[in-house]
Amino acid sequence: MIQRFFICLTALLAAGTAQAQTVEFTASAPRVVSVGEAFRITFTLNNEFENFTAPDFSGFTVLAGPSRSTSTSVQIINGKTSYSRSVSMVYILQAGQEGTVNIGAAEATVESKTYQTKTVSIQVMAAGDASSNNNTQSTAQEQSPAESRQQINAGETDVFARIHLSKSTAVQGEYMIATIKLYTRQMNIAGFEDVKFPTFNGFWSQELETPQQLQFQRENVNGNLYYTAVLRRYILFPQQTGTLKIDPFEVNCVLQVYARNSQPRSFFDSFFDSPQNIRKHIQSPTSTLKIDALPAGAPASFKGAVGKNFRMEAAFNRDSVIANDALSLLVKISGEGNIKLIETPKVSFPPHFETYDVKTSDNTKTSSSGISGAKQFEYPVIPRSEGSFDITPVEFTYFDIDKKQYVTLRSKNLRLGVAKDPNADNATGMAGVNRQSIKALDSDIHYIKTKPLRLYEKGFVFFGTWGYCLMYILLFALFVIIYYSLKSHRIKSQDVVRTRHRKANKIAQQRLKAAGQYLKNGDRNNFYEEVSRALWGFLTDKSALMPADLSQESAREVMQRKHAEEADIETYLHLLDECEFARYAPDAGRSEMEKVYHDATQIISKFEQTF
Repeated sequence: MIQRFFICLTALLAAGTAQAQTVEFTASAPRVVSVGEAFRITFTLNNEFENFTAPDFSGFTVLAGPSRSTSTSVQIINGKTSYSRSVSMVYILQAGQEGTVNIGAAEATVESKTYQTKTVSIQVMAAGDASSNNNTQSTAQEQSPAESRQQINAGETDVFARIHLSKSTAVQGEYMIATIKLYTRQMNIAGFEDVKFPTFNGFWSQELETPQQLQFQRENVNGNLYYTAVLRRYILFPQQTGTLKIDPFEVNCVLQVYARNSQPRSFFDSFFDSPQNIRKHIQSPTSTLKIDALPAGAPASFKGAVGKNFRMEAAFNRDSVIANDALSLLVKISGEGNIKLIETPKVSFPPHFETYDVKTSDNTKTSSSGISGAKQFEYPVIPRSEGSFDITPVEFTYFDIDKKQYVTLRSKNLRLGVAKDPNADNATGMAGVNRQSIKALDSDIHYIKTKPLRLYEKGFVFFGTWGYCLMYILLFALFVIIYYSLKSHRIKSQDVVRTRHRKANKIAQQRLKAAGQYLKNGDRNNFYEEVSRALWGFLTDKSALMPADLSQESAREVMQRKHAEEADIETYLHLLDECEFARYAPDAGRSEMEKVYHDATQIISKFEQTF
């Protein structure tokens, strides 16, 4: 009876939560399909609905549906229970004719209120490529192994990479987005090796997006159907003018290709016909941009700010102040553009003001639409005399990318009244010194000593005694020891090679400790990066080489030269490979991360003893 009561109570709470949450009604389907291909379109509502009306599927053939599915989840976080419920309506459609077809909005009624999905646009491509691939696969099954190998190599051309730029021309300081995308005809990528991202010389760059796992989407590329995934996205601000080149993106893709040049059609095919791993070097074309110089005649207050919708506020943090008291002038600049690169505006204070270093803080947000937010400058000052002072209005000039002209912002008139310091008479002759930093010391009258005094016989002189000579001998010996110790330490510290060799294991263990913390937190990306730094750093420190000079081949030579066992060398190189493309490979789970951590710890400890 009690169990039934709690079940009913849970259901009522879930229903109440579902009604309270915001209703979301969405439609999802592939963006690109081929003629004759069957695909799925799903309408999802995060609530129970009373009526559902499907859209018109003109241009497609309905093969199945609607099929309804419901999912409910309960989460308890910090003692707070949350419930979520979603209902999905699924249809299986078949594309009929080539072209772009729009599927209208579906409708659902929740508590007598009607909700609609957005229109879904699907591009239907010709089916010629798919049929040709099928013919090639059926022919390859009857070829000899040598012919099959040639067929496999020919299929490697279906993978490439591109760097897409949001703009082809811009002015100096104007932002743009660079997206590195991977294209493949088949989603048969097993991993990546030797990834080399562009350096973006001539640009101020910031990374926007690094997917933990590749999310493939369909895309029409010159009439061919490709699966595309974003590898990385950057925001760029050109710092130079003229024609700038972006270095190509390079990577070695590990492709899984079956000997028959076809995917297995059943369990037995995959068992007897295992895939072959083929490595293909991919290099994107070099991208070129034209960066125009900013117009001439910029005002003196222009310091390189480029963007739009800039605003400026300037005010003192205190309304009233007395002489020798500190206060700050706050200048806040907000807008969209290269806010992080804005230089400190020039402010002219009266000569009676004592100024200090400007403090800068920024509160910005970086996204694919640029950098927006605010940057604040704090000018600490101390007025040293009384009176009414006028501060010259603060000026800030930026180049507006929409108006294509310079825009100057000026603050309001800044006037500050400084009252007389009531303690000014007591601070005569102390001008220019902050009186608050002066503290009274209780050293004018010393306390009477109450401890018994040690008396000596009249005429006793310590100079020339054995104790006096022994003291000098001990001081001289101590000086010699300290001198040679410091000299030895200085020689060792100047020997960079020996220092790196001696501290290699300590630094590697510190990095492995940081990787262990990322492992506990489940931070997969930072875990593999820290393990890779520990492995590469240990080897470079032991070999006295720079990281840029060490590769897989030179690493093998270093370990062989230091008499490492071949099995340990292969384990070391395998760990480097795993860390290199782990960010792009599917997540293998925590157990794989623990194995990598254990193997890396063991192999570094073993090499420390061997080297």
